[in-house]
Amino acid sequence: MNNFSRSRRHLTALVCLLTFLQLSATAELSGQERERIRVSTLFIGSSLVPFWIGQKQGIFAKHGIDLELIWMQSVLSTSALLAGEVDTVFGTPQSIFATLTGKNPPPLVTIAAWGSASEHWLVVHPAIKAAKDLEGKSIGVSRPRSADHGYSTVILERLGVDPRKITFLSTGGQGSRSAAVEAGNTMGSSFNRYYTLQLKRKGFRDLAKLERPDYPFPPSIFVVKKDFLQTKRRALKAMLTAMMEASERQKSSKELSLRLIRQHLRIQNPEVVEAAYEDGVTLSYPYFTERQFQISVELLSKSMEQPVQLNYKLVVDHSVVDEISRPGMNRPN
Repeated sequence: MNNFSRSRRHLTALVCLLTFLQLSATAELSGQERERIRVSTLFIGSSLVPFWIGQKQGIFAKHGIDLELIWMQSVLSTSALLAGEVDTVFGTPQSIFATLTGKNPPPLVTIAAWGSASEHWLVVHPAIKAAKDLEGKSIGVSRPRSADHGYSTVILERLGVDPRKITFLSTGGQGSRSAAVEAGNTMGSSFNRYYTLQLKRKGFRDLAKLERPDYPFPPSIFVVKKDFLQTKRRALKAMLTAMMEASERQKSSKELSLRLIRQHLRIQNPEVVEAAYEDGVTLSYPYFTERQFQISVELLSKSMEQPVQLNYKLVVDHSVVDEISRPGMNRPN
């Protein structure tokens, strides 16, 4: 090998080394610049698909966010948020709004909402032939004054059944409530689309659906401490921008969504996976409309078995999404 060839090889190696070092430094710098956002979610379901896509495809990272998704029960989530252990809570409005009904409500505010195509049905044991048969029987709820308690109450009232004649038993999340219905420990409960499908395949009956054209299911909301509107504003804007991109990817990449549903929800039956996908499709974002708010408060009143008064303008602050909004979003009137 002549000197020219050796020099050329050394030069090529040097260029490769410098390129590697530059890329490593860029990656390290990028990692340092990303801000950590801890999101506590009140449920594990297909409405979380935008989060899973954002993490899987690096969308949050691209927008400068290192997002951590943590599942907690609603009471624990609120406590963690107030203690600064998480940065935002994502979940059912009723569960979060319950903490705002006391004399000294905590300094929490809703900054955005993600609405899905979720459906909720009152599913009953085959022994129940008509809604009136439920009187004197028990219905499962996740816990006292839970969101699903409100769903069941609204459906029962529509069917002409007095909820006061029903015993509501705390039997846990949808998986546990489903098991309780199958075992005959309760005569029914409220379930989303894919849990309803699984129970119907086993001979159980769906009596009625909560959602109607004039009664959409409330979206999941992002709630933060009021002071975070300033101290975490840049990170919150980046997170919501990434969520918008991930939500559009959810619509355009069905196979990716189905794969993530199978992975995270651990269901394999194609029909059930399809139902979970349909249940989690994002319909609207990022605004929390006054109509959605009103339905959330009504459901909360049903679950708490007493009237609830909350002021939309005091509970909702859209200033963050106003700064990143685009034409076509579900802006409140």
